[in-house]
Amino acid sequence: MSDPGATKPLSQAAAGAGLSRGAQANLPLKAAIIGGGRACENLLTILSRERLHLLNMEVLGVADPNPQAPGMVRARLMGIFTTDDFTKLYELPGLNLLIELTGSTAVRQQMIRTKPLDISSIDHRGARLLWDLVQIEIEKSQLEREAEQTIKRERDWFHRILDSLPDQIMVLDRDMRIVTVNQTFGRATGLGKEAVAGQPCHRVRFGLDQPCGGIDMQCPFQRVLETGRPESLIQLRPGPEGGTIYEEVIATPILDDEGRVTQVVEGVRDVTQRVRLECELSQAEQKHRQLMDAAQDIIVIKDMQGRYLYVNPATQQFSGLSPEAMRGRTDFELFPPGLAKAMTAQDDLVRQHRTTLCFDETMRVEGQVRRFHTVRYPIFDDKGQMTAVSTMARDVTQEKALQEQVRQSRDYMGAVLSNSSDMIITTDLKGRIVTFNPAGQRMLGYSLEEVQGLNIADLWLEPERRSKLMEEVRRHGAVNNFPATLIAKDGHPVEISLSLAQLRDGQGQVLGTVGISKDVTEENRLKHQLIENERLAAIGQTVAGLAHCIKNILNGLKGGSYLLDTGLKTNRPSLVEEGWQSVQKAIARIGNLSLDMLNYCRDRTPELKATDPGELARSVVELVSQMAQLEGVGIEVEVEPGPPVELDPDAMHRALLNLLSNAVDACLERDYPDGVKPLVRLVVRRDPDWLELAVEDNGAGMSDEVRKNLFRQFYSTKESRGTGLGLAVTRKIVGEHHGHIEVESTPGQGSAFRVFLPV
Repeated sequence: MSDPGATKPLSQAAAGAGLSRGAQANLPLKAAIIGGGRACENLLTILSRERLHLLNMEVLGVADPNPQAPGMVRARLMGIFTTDDFTKLYELPGLNLLIELTGSTAVRQQMIRTKPLDISSIDHRGARLLWDLVQIEIEKSQLEREAEQTIKRERDWFHRILDSLPDQIMVLDRDMRIVTVNQTFGRATGLGKEAVAGQPCHRVRFGLDQPCGGIDMQCPFQRVLETGRPESLIQLRPGPEGGTIYEEVIATPILDDEGRVTQVVEGVRDVTQRVRLECELSQAEQKHRQLMDAAQDIIVIKDMQGRYLYVNPATQQFSGLSPEAMRGRTDFELFPPGLAKAMTAQDDLVRQHRTTLCFDETMRVEGQVRRFHTVRYPIFDDKGQMTAVSTMARDVTQEKALQEQVRQSRDYMGAVLSNSSDMIITTDLKGRIVTFNPAGQRMLGYSLEEVQGLNIADLWLEPERRSKLMEEVRRHGAVNNFPATLIAKDGHPVEISLSLAQLRDGQGQVLGTVGISKDVTEENRLKHQLIENERLAAIGQTVAGLAHCIKNILNGLKGGSYLLDTGLKTNRPSLVEEGWQSVQKAIARIGNLSLDMLNYCRDRTPELKATDPGELARSVVELVSQMAQLEGVGIEVEVEPGPPVELDPDAMHRALLNLLSNAVDACLERDYPDGVKPLVRLVVRRDPDWLELAVEDNGAGMSDEVRKNLFRQFYSTKESRGTGLGLAVTRKIVGEHHGHIEVESTPGQGSAFRVFLPV
């Protein structure tokens, strides 16, 4: 903010400095200028500035023999009296000062001889002093303006910083009243700066008539006033759906030059997620301990000296010792020397190598020999120092006994594979072929030795399709009747119908996959022949629709060319313009028809890119808004912020453009009552699984019959203005993104097209 004293006029500045000016100082100066040259013009220009009105000087007249002198011209423009005889200036009422600017000694002497005694005078030398004083005041004014601009820039920069912060920011005075807020606060509360300025913060944030501290809700404001230091705390308030919102409030003082608190900046940050995560972490730790306690395997943790820190209840079943009896003791204090020595040696290996090690161990339990598979691994602290060794042991005695049964089952399954008429292939977790039955050998021409260990994807014509298939198998466990094409040994394609499932062991662990395939090459050939016949019929239908559409376009071209030709022959510009517009519209329809046909007929895969849906929506609105405004239709865009989404921006731009253009056309077809204006809205909404792009209008709406045929090719309600492919292309683009379109419409009230794309 600029210094208030800097705006005082010369007279006030001199008075403020303690100068003695005499009794005449307060009398207004009513001056006349002798000499209308360039100096006179400059002086009139300077004295006309609003700031220099404070000099209390008024110019009553200007005299010069040349009526076209610059000063004379300027004076007449300002409405000031002019004359070619300077002695006539003496007759001006109230004149008390003559300013001679001619530089002529003769004129100065004549002025001194002829002027009345009550009129003072300043010659051109004395006028320089007045000129310098005025120039000083102008320069001072310029410096003040520059200082004010600098302060304004700094103030704007400060507000931009506040508005860029993600936290809600309030600047409060000492009475808890809001001075200003940032844009984040406005977005969170729906209240602008003007609405909250001067309001108590507790009323704006919580709707309370008293400060938070008076209603059992902590507030850091008063503490900041007392200490002059930043304070922070967590506040709780009810959520919009009945839950609790946790907010961290950080209050920071603003101090004057003497260190006194003049204002307080409060930042509010939603930490609900952090508080919930801390709670979930505590619950996770508790669940982890409960999981270890409930585990059927042996789980123990020892410190670096071999003393037991944790022993789960399952250990007692095999050791005969309770967890309480084992804690704080070593293996040598609990078990026979030989067993203790072996267990300690394995722990020492883990400490030495600082890595996970697996062992197969034997232990006698209640007179029976039991076999265990043991995993020992180090536990590190946050600094990377090993602090303990954990052991997980599983009793595999029964598993070993079952291995013989597994071998027998394998032999049985081998017999089934050998006699199956369908190709059966099993793979391991890396996709390598493990079994390949005789039917597969006959179907593809490979022997078992040639394909065993080969990656199954090497036999696929399109390996990437198998990757997508495996994603479905991992998600659902199995996929049936999946169409695929394999390559036989001699290079010819073999079309199959594949049922693929995860191959699991007795414990449910995934071992790989098992696929059963049926050769459907001949069956597919017959299907393709049937499809080709149907395709030819569809082509006939499409050609008929195109012929109708092209005929309408040709009619438009003929009509436009006729008007154009008639206007040129009869020299009627209005007919020429009307005909040319018709030709241009027909050309535009041909372009749209070509583009729609290309998009509709081309089988393409979307080129997905990380795209900001909001920017995409705004670019479409920008393309249509000018045309819509010319037609009197308003367009609004509303974007819910969020991260970029993977989609094809060019294709989706085309789809939204079709929907937005149709909405504008629908508004032009309705007669609106008084007070209602045509309006189209493009809205971007988000949820965790879907991105919604909605085009809503208050236009003519649609009947049920129109809605049923909306997406049928070459169906249009625009007669000669549409191609009948726009919505068909839009649905195709959305389908290529694995999305769908929903339509709502009420005749006479408007329509809403909602595009849902998976995130």
